[in-house]
Amino acid sequence: MNLIKKTIKDALKTPGFSLLYMAGVAFTIAFTIIYGMLLYSQLGPVYPEYDRSRTQYVKEAVITQDNNRSSNFLNPLFIDEFMHGRLKTVEAITASTVWIGNYPMVQTDGHGPEFHAEVRQVDPGFFAFYPYEFKAGKPFSQADFDSRLPVADISVGIAERLFGSVEDAVGHDISIDHVPYRIRGVFREGSALNVDSYGEVFVPYSLMYDPAKISDNERRYFGNLRAIVKVKPGQDEAFRDELRDVVRRINAMDTTGWKFYLPGVMSHAEHVLTNTDIDWNQDDDEAFKLRDASPLLTMWKPFLIALMVVLIIPALNISGLIGARMDRMAAELGVRRCFGANRRKLMGMVLTENLVLTLCGGVIGLATAWLISAFAGGFLLQFTPLAYDSGFGFGSNAAIITGETAFAPVLFLFTLAVCVVLNLISAWIPAHRALHNQIMESLNSKR
Repeated sequence: MNLIKKTIKDALKTPGFSLLYMAGVAFTIAFTIIYGMLLYSQLGPVYPEYDRSRTQYVKEAVITQDNNRSSNFLNPLFIDEFMHGRLKTVEAITASTVWIGNYPMVQTDGHGPEFHAEVRQVDPGFFAFYPYEFKAGKPFSQADFDSRLPVADISVGIAERLFGSVEDAVGHDISIDHVPYRIRGVFREGSALNVDSYGEVFVPYSLMYDPAKISDNERRYFGNLRAIVKVKPGQDEAFRDELRDVVRRINAMDTTGWKFYLPGVMSHAEHVLTNTDIDWNQDDDEAFKLRDASPLLTMWKPFLIALMVVLIIPALNISGLIGARMDRMAAELGVRRCFGANRRKLMGMVLTENLVLTLCGGVIGLATAWLISAFAGGFLLQFTPLAYDSGFGFGSNAAIITGETAFAPVLFLFTLAVCVVLNLISAWIPAHRALHNQIMESLNSKR
């Protein structure tokens, strides 16, 4: 406590040094936390994607014959025949259309305001896989899906914009590109940063597929769906082994000479942080490998470099400030050593004093990051690799940093860790050099 009081008193005596020190720390912390928010929004357990650590994505299929190659997303027949209820390692599975920047016009049944909204086609299992909170009504049912009824679930924002309130929306019709859909439920939307689960309107994908019209070999497997799987704990590799067996069975049954592959099977981290780059020269056993296996050195490389620069340069500047301060403190340190203080105790005193200033700067930086995320988060997100997938090119305004992300406990711990590391890097070197001066040299430093 006395040491903290002394630090505050010394800071008031040297306001220029204290302000520069805390400003440097605050800038570093603010940038680091915003970067951390972006990563956490993509990798952490956020609404409604709470089970990302166990999520696997089956993104696409490839068919080859001689020099002919075809690739596309998946077909519901493939998902139903080879995945639903047939994989022992799977706890839950859903399928939805892949985001392609499609914003159809929506309005109430033939009248009222008309505007663009993100519409996604899903199966009934989507709402069990992603536990959206329904404010009114309930998700469309399996019976709705099987009967291919034109029903829809809409977000709170869409309901309030079209009907004025959530309760008034259920049971009414909504027009999507002038086709009427009956509203079954109203849900609390998430952030458009969650590109695999986000949507403002969800409708059954059974409306776009007629199984009777899917017959030839390529069309049997190709479509516009991505299968998203929740794997049982510890079963990630076993799940991929099961899919390898599926690929082998399909190729063993085929008599046309086509070879089938699933090259886009990824964990959530791989799905977010890597570019899918298919190796066409793979065999069945290699059908799950991507050519690009360095996730943090692909899309996020510029931001990782920027983070390192922002951490290192302020640390060097702060270290210079502390070096100058240590020169001014040399006489005081010499006196303390004459009275029996050892180097370890003095080093602890110096590091503690600087840690107090670092934590003050960290608090300012954390508050600055929150303010930026609240008032300018959407603007900053436009310069990240998330921008295209979040629909900025099409005018979406829902790609936001949510409070759940901004105030995540892991980010508080991350901030504290960065503060401590920054303090150690910037303060230890000049303090170590000053404390290894001879006592008489320290005492004579101000003569």
